[in-house]
Amino acid sequence: MQGSMINGYRIIRVRLFRQRDEKTALHLQSMQAELASELKKIKGLQKLIDKKTTTPIEKRSLQAELDIATAAFKKNKSIYTTQFNQDVKKRTVYYAALIHRLVAEYFLPAPAPEQTIVTHLDHDKLNNKVSNLKWITEVEKNDHQKTSPLVIAEKEKRKQRVFYQAANYKLTVTKVMFLKKLLNEGKPVRNLAKQFKVTEAQIMKIKKEESWGSVEAAK
Repeated sequence: MQGSMINGYRIIRVRLFRQRDEKTALHLQSMQAELASELKKIKGLQKLIDKKTTTPIEKRSLQAELDIATAAFKKNKSIYTTQFNQDVKKRTVYYAALIHRLVAEYFLPAPAPEQTIVTHLDHDKLNNKVSNLKWITEVEKNDHQKTSPLVIAEKEKRKQRVFYQAANYKLTVTKVMFLKKLLNEGKPVRNLAKQFKVTEAQIMKIKKEESWGSVEAAK
């Protein structure tokens, strides 16, 4: 089963059905039998009408009876179809599962309580071989994500961006070098934001190298 795609992962979606309750099953069976009987009657009337020995008067009478029977059959069939569809809808269960999680659940050793994530070791979301999957924690997920070729490539791309000192910049290259040094020393982001008169968000971007990525920390 190839399934479909969601966020780069393979996912399978299937429609399942709960067992029909006995009361409903008997009711629908009764309606089916009644419809079969009505249909048999309609076919019988039609045969009589088509017989060469049937007189015109008899045909008119039979046709009137056939019209009534046909109308009743159509009405009862519509009721049956509605009730049948309602029953199917009530019993329908929509199930969806990520293929890599299914593989992990069935073929990898049971995870620890904190291991709630299944990761692809080679970062290929379509490589769902059991040897490429591993149960990990949220912290491990963040660390593993850092080794992703896509993340590394984007990080390198950001580092290539050169930030020039301008009159409207509160930070300069020198200040950023010193700021990064303090970050490496574990200084709180909140304190650094106040010290350099910038927002905590700006400090976090520098810490993640989303800004000033080409500037190295002071020695």
